[in-house]
Amino acid sequence: MPSFHRAVQSMVGPNHVDDVLSKAQTKLHRHLQCHGPVGNVRSYFSTICINAARDHMNEIAKLAEQFVMDDTSSLEDVAQRIRVVGADGMTSVEVSDQVSRAVKELKEHFSSHELTVWLLVEMYDLDSARVAAIRGGTPGAVRQTVRRARAKLADPELQRKLREWTLAPE
Repeated sequence: MPSFHRAVQSMVGPNHVDDVLSKAQTKLHRHLQCHGPVGNVRSYFSTICINAARDHMNEIAKLAEQFVMDDTSSLEDVAQRIRVVGADGMTSVEVSDQVSRAVKELKEHFSSHELTVWLLVEMYDLDSARVAAIRGGTPGAVRQTVRRARAKLADPELQRKLREWTLAPE
């Protein structure tokens, strides 16, 4: 199992290894139940791990893009709040009004590419090489985009607006 752990970690990073390995183990168990034994379990499980890691990275990229492209113009309407449900039906994230307003504020200052890259780096703890593989481009371009986003976040006016959303009474 340590070799699978290292291989998956090289693809998705240390924060997502357990998620990917648990999905891969579930897929292997389901396959063995439905179809019986396989010839070489080690190589079969390796393929499952690689596919699960790719799927996981694609899901993360899709979630970040949905989060950025979500329309949060009508914040008072509960139906308009950001809600993400994973393909497996297990993941459900509902963002509060305050976070929706903060994201709306960030959308005014960031391009959609900057916001997506910043979310992948800050929210999902992905390094620049993995984000570059997901979004296209080079790790250097990703690092530069994150630097630009962090510089925009350092703006005192934006900081004041973001603090207002988090300190506002509900």
